[in-house]
Amino acid sequence: MLIYLFGQTCGVIAWVFFLLSYHAKRENKIILFQLISSILYSVNYFCVGAMTGLAISIFELIKSIGYYKTDKDYYIFFYSLPVYVFIILFSGFHAVVFLAVLGSLIDGYTTLKSKKVIVYGGIISNALWIIHDAYFMDFAGAFTDLFLVLSNLSIITNGYVKYIRRADVYTVSGSYISKKTINTIDKLDNDILDKEYRWGKEKIEHLTKNEKYSYIFIKDKNKVVGYVNFLNLDKDIYDKMVNSDEFYDSFENKDIISYTKNKKLYLNLNAIVLRDEYDNSDTLDKICRAINKYINSKRKERYYINEICTFAVNDLEVRVLENLGFEKIKNITNECFLYRKVI
Repeated sequence: MLIYLFGQTCGVIAWVFFLLSYHAKRENKIILFQLISSILYSVNYFCVGAMTGLAISIFELIKSIGYYKTDKDYYIFFYSLPVYVFIILFSGFHAVVFLAVLGSLIDGYTTLKSKKVIVYGGIISNALWIIHDAYFMDFAGAFTDLFLVLSNLSIITNGYVKYIRRADVYTVSGSYISKKTINTIDKLDNDILDKEYRWGKEKIEHLTKNEKYSYIFIKDKNKVVGYVNFLNLDKDIYDKMVNSDEFYDSFENKDIISYTKNKKLYLNLNAIVLRDEYDNSDTLDKICRAINKYINSKRKERYYINEICTFAVNDLEVRVLENLGFEKIKNITNECFLYRKVI
């Protein structure tokens, strides 16, 4: 009885870490939280006698370590498929085991995708695991899986309600930013970006003074909910960025130059930041149109942008850049990619 209760407790704690992984901003944090969750779920299944669940959890733990230590996520997932076949064969094609394996496959695949796909996949995956856990009388596991299903349904419902009023979103270019706007940008960065990808108010002000910058603001009515930031870089600094094997944004004021007519310009699309609740296809299209409009307007004014490069550090940036026809130059890490576009 004590072993059974201990297992149930581990199941509840495992669920907490799994839930945290849904709200992590970085892929590495998602994988780390799921790694801890897999360890605790393994103990849980061992204590309730669900050996197939134990085997799947241990295997997912090994996969999570591979995800965490390498950037070969897709290879790890697809090369792991034969192991799931072996688990099904070992179980004698038991229907409940088959559902658990299917749930694990769905969860593993969606983790490689965007947060939205993770949410939808989590509903299906956890619904299948409810059946497995209930069969083995793992009530803690079944309850926590049910909670995750309901949570994800709530996220989808809430997101749909917010999407209805996204028609109010618009973009506006700004050639000057006040201290109030700098505070708004800093707050967005703190809320959305990991600390290694944000500057802080002093550096924002230092690098964007004297009109050596260009912002596109994304607004809902009069509220700034996101922004796009361009930096006109000295050619040597631009080349250093393109050839860098690490994330690079160690700019000094002298590295950012004024726009000059009839001269080739080399821009850094420094950031695309947007609150999660506004991340939908409609807003993404508006951002893409605003960036294209910015490039075309500069050309009409005889500011000839030759190339633009950028480090994409989140799923939104990747989607915007690929929609705009940027070419991926290299993977910096498994969550940071260098893109470039020749105009």
